[in-house]
Amino acid sequence: EYERLVPAEIEDVWRALTDPDDVQQYYYEMAVESSWMPGEPVRYLDEKGEATITGTVVDVDAPHRLVHTFAFTDSDDAPTRVTWTLEPGDEGTHVALVHDGFDSKNTTWNSVGDGWDQILDGLAGIFGDDDA
Repeated sequence: EYERLVPAEIEDVWRALTDPDDVQQYYYEMAVESSWMPGEPVRYLDEKGEATITGTVVDVDAPHRLVHTFAFTDSDDAPTRVTWTLEPGDEGTHVALVHDGFDSKNTTWNSVGDGWDQILDGLAGIFGDDDA
C-alpha cells in the first residue's frame, strides 16, 4: 500500500485521478481515457496516443474509491488490480493506493513499485506540495 496526504479538497484530488489533462501532469506524461463507469475500459496513452497500460473499471464511488484492472500492453502478465481510496481530512485528502492481484513477482510487479511512489509524489505536487 502506498499513501500520501495531498493538500487539496477530495473533489479536486478525484478530478486529478480521472481527468486526462490532470493525469498527464504526474503520470509519466500519459493521458488517461475512460468513462469511469464499471465495466468500461481504462487506457493510459503515451505521447503518441498509443495505450501502454489498459484495464477495466471495476468499481467507482466518486469521490472516494476507484478500482480498475491494470495491464501493460507489452507484457503477457495477467491483469492486476489498482484500488484508489480517498478520505477527506483537516489538512487535505488522504490518498491510499493498493496494487494487488499479482500471480507472482512478475515483470509487472517489478515495474510498478517505484513508479507508484513517483506518481503519488507527482499527484501531491500538482497541488503545491513540493515536499511530497
